[in-house]
Amino acid sequence: MVPQDQIRTWTREVGNTIYTYSTDPSLVDLTALNAALASDTVWWGRDMPEEALKRMVEHSFNFGLYVREKVESENGNSTKEQGEMVGFARLITDYVTFGYLTDVYVLPEYQGKGLGAWMMECMNEALEQWPELRRVVLFTGDAYAAKMYGRTLGMKDTRENGGKLMVMQKIGPAAVRKRTDLD
Repeated sequence: MVPQDQIRTWTREVGNTIYTYSTDPSLVDLTALNAALASDTVWWGRDMPEEALKRMVEHSFNFGLYVREKVESENGNSTKEQGEMVGFARLITDYVTFGYLTDVYVLPEYQGKGLGAWMMECMNEALEQWPELRRVVLFTGDAYAAKMYGRTLGMKDTRENGGKLMVMQKIGPAAVRKRTDLD
């Protein structure tokens, strides 16, 4: 469960489009998240049963990216339509010393607008409030993404430190199923 003091929201307006990035877990659209996990956009993921997805979200620090359009009402007042989730990032954390960043995506039709970098800048702002934070880690095989994570979160490739930090993994049943699904 997300501590109340960690719930934050950032907003960016571009023309008639309003982008909101929020750690409010009540805003996470499980249907949209599951669709993204099942898509090629999140090539490492896969869709999952609703209860499993719900549990995953409940036990993570979630950052959802939402988009909505400003519309004019009949009386000329500006109103905002409900937004749709178009991006996401998830931090598995104890909210004090450690975080593992995963499941970061922006839907293809919203890429190329600087939203991924903005998402990570907002996340960095949240992480800077954790005085006991020791480390945030992630896995990426994408050089462009690695540069963005370095620029926005201050992350470094561990190989730059003489390769002293080993990355180890245990492949779980879901990863085996995903790999089999791709064959």
